[in-house]
Amino acid sequence: MGRFDWLELGRETKDLPLGRQETFDAGDFLQKADRDFRQGAYESALRQYAKALREDPGLEDAWLGQVLSLIELRELHEARTWANKGLESIPDSPKLLCAKALVLAMMGDFSDAVALAERAISKRQPPPFVWLLRGLVLLNLEPPGNAAFCFAKAVESAGDDPSVALRIGMAYVEKGDFARAKSHLDRAVQKDSANPLAWHALGRCFEGLYAPTRAA
Repeated sequence: MGRFDWLELGRETKDLPLGRQETFDAGDFLQKADRDFRQGAYESALRQYAKALREDPGLEDAWLGQVLSLIELRELHEARTWANKGLESIPDSPKLLCAKALVLAMMGDFSDAVALAERAISKRQPPPFVWLLRGLVLLNLEPPGNAAFCFAKAVESAGDDPSVALRIGMAYVEKGDFARAKSHLDRAVQKDSANPLAWHALGRCFEGLYAPTRAA
């Protein structure tokens, strides 16, 4: 059995003793999963997304969350598998198209990644996460594309949602572009000061910005 075989049916649930059974629906599991994902608890998020899909296999954001959690865990082959499964269920999902594009870009399949990202963005009124994911695709190309434009569109349409700014900032930190990362991470911390992942990312950003000064 592979490491993520349990995702298929959302197994990993444990029966509670009689008298302590609790009832949760897909929305409850999705809410827990999104919270775990925002805070960087990706394995826990995977389990909750799987439970949500067991209750509602057509839940687009649960499919997306699974793929993005696997990306964060750098399980790219698994992420591609689950992106494909999600697209079998929801073939025209711009979010899943862009998520698969990101997986392909990180695996070095740049031409297919760009084609999928363009297909996703062609849908009417792309939501903030589609712009975000397209920006991440462009950032992972060699040479990188104009990710900043997509990130600006994502921030513009995201309103007060701090998760978009956090993901942009984290992506820039991973690429070593700490100057660009800082403004996004400042915003993420201001909007979601209780999120430890936001503070961790900002700390990494400061380390990157001031490491040359300390070394001198």
